[in-house]
Amino acid sequence: MPVPLLFVLLVAQGQAPQQSVLRSVSTSGAKTLVQATRIQTQSAGVPAQAANGSQQFSSAFNVAEPNRIALTPKIDGVIDEEEWDPLSSSSDFKTYFQWEPLKLHIAAKVPAGHDLLASFDLSGNGWLIGKDNLEVRLSSSGGNGSTATISCRVLDGTGIQGPRWIDLPGMTLASTGAASSDGSGTTFEATLVDPGIGILPAEPGAKLMLRMDDPETSDAPAPAYLPRLLSPVTLSYQRSAALPPGLRFNTEGLARSSAAGESIKLRLTFNGNNSMKLQRIEIHSEGSAKNDTNGLNSLFPKFDDKGRSYVDYSTPIAEGSASGFRVLKSTLLTADNINAVMESSYRIGPVIDFEIPRLLTPVAPLDRSVRYIFYAKSNSFKQVRGEVTISVPDPLRVLNGADHKINIATNRGKDRQTFELFLPPNTSGTFPVKFTAMLNGKKMEQVQYITIGGL
Repeated sequence: MPVPLLFVLLVAQGQAPQQSVLRSVSTSGAKTLVQATRIQTQSAGVPAQAANGSQQFSSAFNVAEPNRIALTPKIDGVIDEEEWDPLSSSSDFKTYFQWEPLKLHIAAKVPAGHDLLASFDLSGNGWLIGKDNLEVRLSSSGGNGSTATISCRVLDGTGIQGPRWIDLPGMTLASTGAASSDGSGTTFEATLVDPGIGILPAEPGAKLMLRMDDPETSDAPAPAYLPRLLSPVTLSYQRSAALPPGLRFNTEGLARSSAAGESIKLRLTFNGNNSMKLQRIEIHSEGSAKNDTNGLNSLFPKFDDKGRSYVDYSTPIAEGSASGFRVLKSTLLTADNINAVMESSYRIGPVIDFEIPRLLTPVAPLDRSVRYIFYAKSNSFKQVRGEVTISVPDPLRVLNGADHKINIATNRGKDRQTFELFLPPNTSGTFPVKFTAMLNGKKMEQVQYITIGGL
């Protein structure tokens, strides 16, 4: 019989699917499975709204803005001005969410004695469906609540025995979190990093569903079969609000990356007509980049005979600016004194980004060597020269390619190289790969992650 029907019958007969703390699951099936599961858990004496203490997964989660911008926060347990993109808000529970390729950023202010629980349906096809439903829980620890403990697990609903949790220790290892407490509440911040398993979105336009909850710290982890009501969002590099009717906006150079100490240029393009009476445009970077870049305040240029208008924005980037995605905010003023707002993501990068393309490496019973590719990608318009050394933790060992010469002569060019790792028998899990480089006379370190064995 079909898996969804079999699962519903098992629950109706009181045979709860197997589960374990901090494991993940995914299921195949239609929306009727979710609805039937809610009914049957109630008849089995496990109300859907109370099956996990104060967690109310069947309540609506209202998102203020479904288009989520790319923006990199500083993970220190403090929510600074313009650092975070608000997601939802109530009197005692405020949440924040933004992204960048292969990373998700979450934050919240919760009452004292509560955790932050974030749920993501990364394919947007429904909780309990597939193997793409991610749960992340942040708890505070330490005497002053300054340390955040991260637990990650994925829900696998594809098995005939019903959904089950799968731990993601690799994501926990690769991710970072922080917390702070003022006595009445706790502030959480975290960056979730894909540890080389390809579970987190890498491109703009990705559509997913999410919700955030604030369970009490004493609440047990939720069982795998419990359904969750989530809200849809779209990951974007740009968005706008209150544009005059008929006006279209776009940014050329979205997500462009430039090194600190150099410069960046973006072009804002508009399609409209002069009867819209657009008067002025003001442009500046938000948050930590506001004082590290120039602003622009000028008359709005006239549309040409094809209905096009362009605003070029160019700025130096101060030496020492923190790396990460930043948001350029543009405000249009019309003759009616109505402001239209546009936001565009760009990136301040290190001189070089070291990247390891995902490689599917299964677990093997014998020792072996595996060759990995890595790219050195320049964010500079200058020549980049130097050396880099690759190191890995035990029991892995670099056999060949531990030391490399870097010489990138072209503007924002890249260099492809390889290294070879020794893997002992039955090696599995996530491992950091550390790049220690001396480039153009300056030392830098970066860490990437590889996973052997996958989910």
